[in-house]
Amino acid sequence: MTKTVIHKPQNAKHVDIYYNKNEFAAWPFNHGFWAFPGGELLLGFSRGPCNYSSSYDMGHSVVDAKGGEYVLIRSKDEGESWSGLQSLGSRQDIERPLYVNKAEIPAMDWSSPDFCLSAGFGIPPQKDQSLGYIQLSSDRGHSWTAPLAMPAFNFNWVQVKPDYLVREDGLILLFVTVGLKSGEVGQRFVAVYASPDNGQSWNYLAPIISTAPDSHFVNRYYASPVLLPDGRILVALRCQIDARNAWPELFESCDGGRSWSFVSRPSDWGGPSQLTRLNDGRLLIVYGYRVKPYGIRAKVSEDHGRSWGPEIILRDDAGSWDLGYPKTVELSGGRVMTAYYFNRKDDPIQQNGGVRHIAGTIFTP
Repeated sequence: MTKTVIHKPQNAKHVDIYYNKNEFAAWPFNHGFWAFPGGELLLGFSRGPCNYSSSYDMGHSVVDAKGGEYVLIRSKDEGESWSGLQSLGSRQDIERPLYVNKAEIPAMDWSSPDFCLSAGFGIPPQKDQSLGYIQLSSDRGHSWTAPLAMPAFNFNWVQVKPDYLVREDGLILLFVTVGLKSGEVGQRFVAVYASPDNGQSWNYLAPIISTAPDSHFVNRYYASPVLLPDGRILVALRCQIDARNAWPELFESCDGGRSWSFVSRPSDWGGPSQLTRLNDGRLLIVYGYRVKPYGIRAKVSEDHGRSWGPEIILRDDAGSWDLGYPKTVELSGGRVMTAYYFNRKDDPIQQNGGVRHIAGTIFTP
């Protein structure tokens, strides 16, 4: 049974990671968050020019497609301060090479503590088929491969996120959002791609598809996976009718990713959700809360997602629903840091909420 008690952690500390009043910065979930030994953190996100003069200027597709850039930022003190902005390229830089140069994917050790995966998708001028891509780093994100196109199989819409795991037998599983009709409502789902050769080649393994009565009009996508010690795999999915009506659901595979079954719905609303297995074995799920009071929330499970504890309000000071897409890493001393995009209701610049920026919360769950 899921408890509905709500509380705020007393030890939460909020950090502005990246704020520029002339930009729209967002979507860490899409780009990755990594913790390395010695207190070093690396975070990816998108940014684009935005003058906040109208709602059109803030359209997500407008920001991303017109001058949008994918960047990384680094911390050397477990998230207390951030610097060293590094570009991975603009959306326009990435799109055309995907359809002209089909470079081979190099073999890498995806289980290395220094490995990083960034990902995304490109839409060609013809708009006949979107291609998902990956970018790889073996040196903690200091250098990267070029964008490398992933197979589309028979899907018309492919969007890759840095959501993967490596099974005990070495098989890499990548959780890819796909669509049969350009990602229309009720047409998106998660396809599990599998690589037996350190990422050089990929095969379609299985879908994660709900049997719920609403499955024909609710998208279930943007998987956040964890691997349990006994080999079971859990994924949190974003279930959505529209941007403000979304909630997380947990699915489980007991056969290495070949078949999936529903486990639980952790909360009433929120998505996409980041699922993290903590060092003590508990599960932490964090999500943007896109209903009033807008903010960031979390829950903890002590039984592998069968039930969830009280809802943790990390923030409730946002000015609108346009927030979230969290990524979480574990720090020293049992603390975690969750990074997300945010807008403050008390920001001096207001356009359906304040300036969209990258923020983080450090807390002990």
